[in-house]
Amino acid sequence: MFRLLTMNQRSAAFTLLEIMLAVAIAVMLLVIAVPSLTSLFSEEGLQKSFDEFDHFVQQAQTRAMQDKHTVVLVWTKDAIEAVADVPEGADTSEPATFPYPDGGTITIDRPASLEKKAPMEWAFWRSGACEPVRVHYESNAGSWIADYEPLTGRGKVFAMQTK
Repeated sequence: MFRLLTMNQRSAAFTLLEIMLAVAIAVMLLVIAVPSLTSLFSEEGLQKSFDEFDHFVQQAQTRAMQDKHTVVLVWTKDAIEAVADVPEGADTSEPATFPYPDGGTITIDRPASLEKKAPMEWAFWRSGACEPVRVHYESNAGSWIADYEPLTGRGKVFAMQTK
């Protein structure tokens, strides 16, 4: 019934040393993988913030072409507003608002502006064309910089950096 094990026979179990070695390897793999995953999620968040901003810009451009009025993106403290530049008394809808994503900030450089300290405004004319701008986004997750073409109004990210 009972069998006695002799010194030559070994049970089919792991030793404490083998278990500790396996745990140490698993911990090392996690230490290597977690920063990569965090960076990946941060980059996805940054790409999402650009996509949302770009969608807002495309809506402003489309509105300018459809309504045959200039639409100006105006930077405020907490958001960006798309305001139609229409004559007084004309029927106009409420301005569309784009809140800054993830508590970040969005600023623009207007290299073609004749003013040294150009106001934080970006116009889309009724043709759909716009002034060329460089958009800067900064948040706790990182930053991106995109250039917008004057004729098409399309943006292209050329720098993205996670923190």
